[in-house]
Amino acid sequence: MQADKVLLVDTGNTCIKYRWLSDTSEQVQVADTIDVLVNRLSKAPVLKIYLSNVGNDDAETQLQLFCQSNNIALQVITTPHSAFGITNSYANPNKMGVDRWLAMVGAAGKTELPFAVIDAGTAITVDFVAGGQHLGGWILPGYHTMKNALVGATKRVTQDKQVPTRLDAGTDTEECVAMGCLAAVQGAVFAANRYLAERFDDYLVICTGGDKNLLTSVQGSVNLSAANLVIDGLARYAEKASFD
Repeated sequence: MQADKVLLVDTGNTCIKYRWLSDTSEQVQVADTIDVLVNRLSKAPVLKIYLSNVGNDDAETQLQLFCQSNNIALQVITTPHSAFGITNSYANPNKMGVDRWLAMVGAAGKTELPFAVIDAGTAITVDFVAGGQHLGGWILPGYHTMKNALVGATKRVTQDKQVPTRLDAGTDTEECVAMGCLAAVQGAVFAANRYLAERFDDYLVICTGGDKNLLTSVQGSVNLSAANLVIDGLARYAEKASFD
């Protein structure tokens, strides 16, 4: 199948990201809603779509209807027990968000070393893989989720829209909230490094996701930054299908 007619779609918690299989850059396009994406696709020569969907059932249903009406093949990826040389640690793989799985698949395509993949968005997920085995992971609130939860659960604590570019000590409440949340999410990077360093001599920490820049500023702790490992994982599924 022609790569320029195969689309990779990631419906996340806040927006929809997509990229053509033929596009070798890491850049993705963004649609705010499924309506916007479908409108764009109605003008594009697409033959097949690979979909990663995390909890957006309405978007998936609408995309299914669009594909059926336009004779487009749609493959919705689900989390397996094992694939691409990775064995999932979950006894019930269906309980793992497919975005986490695809991020691991995408990362595994970039290195043979043990690695942690940190996906920073609405939530931050950390998953460890070594020797083809998923060792387990962590889930914690993302930067903006953490700020909103803190302000919503406390009195006289306020926030503004600032997103600090480097960690420092705040000198007013809003700045203290921003810096505190940044310290918390960057702490996940330090903890991931420690987890791997205690077990392996050589390893990688790979960051991805919309808020990855908040993590890559941790000097000496992040080895690789990837624009969208979920899309990269979808690309590996599509490429494998073209050779099967």
